[in-house]
Amino acid sequence: MRRTPLFAVIALLLASCVTIEPPPNPRGAVKPGQRLIVLVHQAPGPWIVADPDSKAESAMKMLPLGTFLQGVQEERINTLSKEIQPYLPRPRYDQAVEAALIQSLKAAHDGPVQTAAEAGIAPAQRKDWNAASDQLDWRRKYYFTDPSIPSPRDYSKLLSLDDAVVVEVNLSFGLEPDAQDRTLPLLSAAARAYRADTTRMLWSREERLSDTTSSSTLTEFRAAPVELTDRLYVMSVPLAGKIAAGLAQDAGLRPAAPPRRADPPPAPGLLDLSSPAPVAAPSAPPAPVEPEKPQATSPSQ
Repeated sequence: MRRTPLFAVIALLLASCVTIEPPPNPRGAVKPGQRLIVLVHQAPGPWIVADPDSKAESAMKMLPLGTFLQGVQEERINTLSKEIQPYLPRPRYDQAVEAALIQSLKAAHDGPVQTAAEAGIAPAQRKDWNAASDQLDWRRKYYFTDPSIPSPRDYSKLLSLDDAVVVEVNLSFGLEPDAQDRTLPLLSAAARAYRADTTRMLWSREERLSDTTSSSTLTEFRAAPVELTDRLYVMSVPLAGKIAAGLAQDAGLRPAAPPRRADPPPAPGLLDLSSPAPVAAPSAPPAPVEPEKPQATSPSQ
C-alpha cells in the first residue's frame, strides 16, 4: 500500500486555512453581438507526471509551506518530461482544439467569433505571447494565475482589439497516473476570457480529459509514441466542447436567431391564395347610340 508523504498530509490539513480569492462573476461579461477572438496557446512540450504523489502539487500551490517542496516536485516532473519529449512527434493539438472551439462558440454566440489571423494578430505576436524556456516555465507563466498579478499577455496594446473579448486557452498535454496507478493520457486546458481593452479577466475555468481506456505504461508510450499522440488528438474536440459549454453557461451567451425562411413561390398553374389577386379597374360604359332619323319625302312621291 502506498503511503502518503508527510508534506502532502500537512498541505492538505492546512488547505482549509487558506483564503482563496473567488473567481470573477462572468455573467453578462460578454455583451450580445460582441466580437470574440479565440487564442489557443499550447505548451512547448509534454507534462509527464509519473509519480501519483506528484498530484499533491495542486493542493500545495497556494501554500507558503509547500512552495519549496512543490518546486522540487515540479523540477523532477520537468526533467522526466524533457526526457520523453524527443520520442514524441511534434503535435499540434492547439489547432484541433481551436477549430472545434470556434465552431462551438459560433453556435452559442450571436456575435462574430474570429481566429487570430481574422482579427489581424500577427504570427510573431502570437509567438511572443506564448514565449517560455520550457514546460515548467510555461506552466508557471500561463497555466496557473494569481488574480492579484496582471496577465503576462497584454492584449490592450493592440488597439484594434478594443471592442473584443479574448477567449484564451492554455493547452497542456501529457500523462498522469490515476488512483489505480495507471498511466493515462491527459489533455487539460486553463481557459480564460479577457476584456481586450484592459486585459481584465472576466472568466476562468480549468477543463481536463483523460483517456481511461488506455492500459499502456510509460515505457510502452515511449516505445510507441504515436499511440499517445493519437489518443490525445481524439480528446481535442470533446475538450473544446467542454470549454465552449462552460463559457456559454457561465457568461450567459445567446445563440444567433435562426434566419427567417422565405416562403417558396407557388407552383406553376396553381392559384396563390396567400395574397388577393389584383382587381382590374372598371372600364367606362359604352356611349349611347342615337336612333336613326327618318328621311323626309317630297309631295310628288
